[in-house]
Amino acid sequence: MINIQILRWVCVLAVFLILLPISETGAVENIYVFPGESIQDAIDKALPGDTILVKPGKYNESLQINQDNLTLTSDSKNPYDTIITGEDTESNVFKVAASNITISGFSVADSKCGIYLNGAKNCVINNNNISGNNIGICLFKSNNNTLSNNLVHSNVGCGIKAFTSSGNAIYSNYFNNTNNGRDDKSNIWNHTSGNFWSDYTGKDEDGDGIGDTIHTINSQTESIDYRPLMDFVSELPVMPEAIFTSNVTVGYAPLTVEFKDISENASSRLWNLGDLMTSDSVISDSSSLSHTFVTEGNYTIILNATNENGSDSTYVTITVLEAPDPSIPILPEAKFSENVTSGYVPLTIQFFDFSENAASLSWNFGDGKKSCCPNPKHTFCCPGNYTVSLTAKNENGSSSACITIKVLEPINQSFTGDTVDPENAIGSSSSQGSESTSIKETLGRIKLGSVRSFVLSFTGTR
Repeated sequence: MINIQILRWVCVLAVFLILLPISETGAVENIYVFPGESIQDAIDKALPGDTILVKPGKYNESLQINQDNLTLTSDSKNPYDTIITGEDTESNVFKVAASNITISGFSVADSKCGIYLNGAKNCVINNNNISGNNIGICLFKSNNNTLSNNLVHSNVGCGIKAFTSSGNAIYSNYFNNTNNGRDDKSNIWNHTSGNFWSDYTGKDEDGDGIGDTIHTINSQTESIDYRPLMDFVSELPVMPEAIFTSNVTVGYAPLTVEFKDISENASSRLWNLGDLMTSDSVISDSSSLSHTFVTEGNYTIILNATNENGSDSTYVTITVLEAPDPSIPILPEAKFSENVTSGYVPLTIQFFDFSENAASLSWNFGDGKKSCCPNPKHTFCCPGNYTVSLTAKNENGSSSACITIKVLEPINQSFTGDTVDPENAIGSSSSQGSESTSIKETLGRIKLGSVRSFVLSFTGTR
């Protein structure tokens, strides 16, 4: 018997140790960096799959990326308002020694090399403005990366250099530098379109926007742009936007929650349910799912959406409450509010129900009228003090709440001041002389409280 119990505990511990690293590595997060904060600190803290979103501003850093599977992007997606300069002219702004890195939406300037890929694979470099460096982009022993839709200009040494690197797709970029490109191996310099080269001298006789002749980067290695662009129009990459819904966010354990992905421009997705107690805490490529949380606590549900241009994450917190003791009945609690508590006859008031654990409601307005609507509107037609009460009921009992409404007498509309004769008020006849009374003089004698009576009397003689 003892051996069986020990075996069971060993199995439970083994399952926990297996699930723990799965949950840790599967977690994805959005990390925000604000002006004055360090982008490098965010990179050092990030886990695989995380997205670092840099808020608009100016940053002076030389960034080293050694962790695989990270996305660095400007939060605005606008390279002109998120600027990173190198710490000095002998340092690089980005040095990437990792795989599956996305860098998008930055202005990169004033460094030895704007973006340096060193032994990097499967990285995406797009929608960046790279200028004022010695070398704009440098690749060394880096393969199968994608560089597209970048503005690479005003770099004094070279726009792009590729050393001992092959299989990289380089297209839809703008190159205008002292020396635009160097390549000592074979890379792909066009896709559906090539690149714009400031030193391209070919023509476009058919007017399709693509040069009629090729642009050669290195003839010995057959590094050729077969579809050079005659003009360049920057196109913002289509970024994914992570969006999802949940049918409930608070409830008692065990709580089953339905999640539905409605992300836009996403080619893949990864869910993290924040529940270390289950083996399905990390789920990939599911558009909708259901999960039951059996233990009370707060769970952060994260959805990470990705496409070829980058990734985006969003989250919601699910609060699981301790299941109530079935031996203790859950009683209702009556609560309500109103838009006013006093006023003149006739007085119309809107009531709002905020009761908890109620199966039914009953309103008593204190004037003989009642309602079972959750948010009734009621008019008091007579002056006086009325006690309005709300009773909330369920199978275990009832609860009441009340408030006093003060309904005031109507404003006195009888006219007790000087009587105004419309004919004398007009006073157009010369025979009336000084005895005629002008409207201005008459109004000067009327008390403020009698203005309404005067208007009613005057208009009634027409």
